[in-house]
Amino acid sequence: MCDILTSGKSITPKGPLHRLTKESSNEKTRAAVSSVIAAVFLTAFKLIVGITSGSLGILSEAAHSGFDLLAATTTLFAVRASSKPADVEHHYGHGKFENISALFEALLLLLTCYLIGKEAVARLFFKKVSIEITVWSFVVMFTSIIIDFTRSRILFRAAKKYNSQALEADALHFSTDILSSSVVILGLVAANYGFAFADPVASLGVAVVIVFISLRLGKRTLDVLVDRSPESSLVANIRAAALSINEIEEIKSLRVRVAGGKIFVDMVVELPRLLPFERAHSLVDEIESKVRGVRDGVDVVVHAEPIPTSRETVVDKIKLAAENVGGNVHEIEVFSTEKGFVVDLHLEVTDAETIDSAHRKADMLESAIRRQVEKVDQIFIHIDKPSMKPKYATTPNLYETDLPAKLLDYVKCKPSVVRCINLNFTESESGIRVAMICQFDETFSLEDTVKIVNELEMDIVKRFPQISRVVIHQEPAS
Repeated sequence: MCDILTSGKSITPKGPLHRLTKESSNEKTRAAVSSVIAAVFLTAFKLIVGITSGSLGILSEAAHSGFDLLAATTTLFAVRASSKPADVEHHYGHGKFENISALFEALLLLLTCYLIGKEAVARLFFKKVSIEITVWSFVVMFTSIIIDFTRSRILFRAAKKYNSQALEADALHFSTDILSSSVVILGLVAANYGFAFADPVASLGVAVVIVFISLRLGKRTLDVLVDRSPESSLVANIRAAALSINEIEEIKSLRVRVAGGKIFVDMVVELPRLLPFERAHSLVDEIESKVRGVRDGVDVVVHAEPIPTSRETVVDKIKLAAENVGGNVHEIEVFSTEKGFVVDLHLEVTDAETIDSAHRKADMLESAIRRQVEKVDQIFIHIDKPSMKPKYATTPNLYETDLPAKLLDYVKCKPSVVRCINLNFTESESGIRVAMICQFDETFSLEDTVKIVNELEMDIVKRFPQISRVVIHQEPAS
């Protein structure tokens, strides 16, 4: 979100987004102001020529432009109001002022149609009005077309650029003026050749055109005000952008609505439950970035829910079960038998635990494992001290003995080991631990080296009783 809400006031960051918002607001305001100026000029010009000529077509155009002036003024205020940032009373900003303005303009267009149509019917059937056609009648209409075309293009560009329905409505006003002015010109030409009925007929044509466009605008505006989902292609693009990230399992829900020039997206995505919190948070940021790239003005909030996946191993599920009961486990081994899985593991408990409370915790862990893993036969839990703190150890002076040399000679005798380096000895309450690096030929597979190392670690403990633990790191000989 670009705004921070604090006690009724909004604080907008002074960064690139702030500059972009300010620039867009200024450009929209300039377009709205120019629309007001053009409407004032056209209304006055048409009114003067319409009164002097008596042309209902031109007078109807003057009325139309008068409503355009009111609509343009409304648009100007709406654009300024919608540019205000979100605050404590308007969490989603003030964008819908633009949509309300567009609905008001659509209603003004319909009122214009009613007045024009009523007078046109009266002149066709109930009263006769003489029309004085002068060169000014045509000048005003052609001037109107030129101004309307120029302003509508500017407004449409700004409306499309900033997704502004208020500016679009204003642009539609000027576009309808172009159509209606063209119809009026045809009516004036026909009236000049003695077809007096052509002028009110042309006015009816203007009314029909305006009704069609205003109803279409009104429907689109109401769709926004009642939070109808925008076009299906936009929703599909948002969904595709989010699903382009591989770790996402599925989109559980997706809600999209429009307010002014902004598109608000609320999304619930399903992520693998084994993802670390930081990675899940990073994925949510990545999803939001992808969705914002679909279209300008997108404001997105993503909620992540953890779900099990087919990629989880039995050990993964055991670790998850331990987390659910608040326990740490290590030394996990799983055996697959004809009766089901046999699980061995070490459960860490604090020194404050009694044998009874530790046993209850082990029972809870066993129940949690059986809920997570299907077909478990036996579970054996060794209750252990916490391994979170480093154990105290010393470095025994074994190099004054023949143990290191004998150990190296023994390991080197293994045909699969190319060389053995970096012997390290430590001694703790658990006994003597030795760690080393064994290098293997690069042609060996990882599975082969793991098997060799496991066997070698057990052989060393058997051959050298003073050593209680062996840790071997394998690496390629190169």
